[in-house]
Amino acid sequence: MKPVTPFAPCVFLPYSHKENLPAGTVVYDVSSYGDPPFCTFSPLWPHGEIPIPGMPGKVSETVEGIWQGLKVIRGKTAPHLFRGRGKKRVQKKPAGHQYGKKLIGYLEARYKIYKVAYEWVLANRIDPALLESLIERAFDGVPQYFHDLGDNGDINNLNEAWAHAAPLVQYLNGICRERAKP
Repeated sequence: MKPVTPFAPCVFLPYSHKENLPAGTVVYDVSSYGDPPFCTFSPLWPHGEIPIPGMPGKVSETVEGIWQGLKVIRGKTAPHLFRGRGKKRVQKKPAGHQYGKKLIGYLEARYKIYKVAYEWVLANRIDPALLESLIERAFDGVPQYFHDLGDNGDINNLNEAWAHAAPLVQYLNGICRERAKP
């Protein structure tokens, strides 16, 4: 049996904790304010041709466009947000998100819309060499911390927006776990 190859797990870093890090860690700002190429991890980045969950054959330029465009506010979605750079929608309380012909709640939308669209981008639009460099560093034992502008790394915590650095970390660690299997 082949031995398990250890790796240093990638870590989600709440934005409010980014100043309190152990020495020797590498920190990546994966928000739209981050340095290239790390800003391409932002849901605002216009990758183009991203399939819209629940809308077969329809695409968006950004993950944020999908998230905001499928919000149902005053009985309407905003499909114009599927085009162009991602932007926030007027902050009114949505009734839910449109998923196919159904209106779904916020938590279900995070799982069925946001997470699915964001993971699709990671698998299909992010430069494979960039992902590979992060995975190689993990196997080299380098502590890597990822943050955006949010503090919430728990998809189930509905008290604040879910930070996209959290599913990025889960995705990278998933790849590392697969490669580390004997």
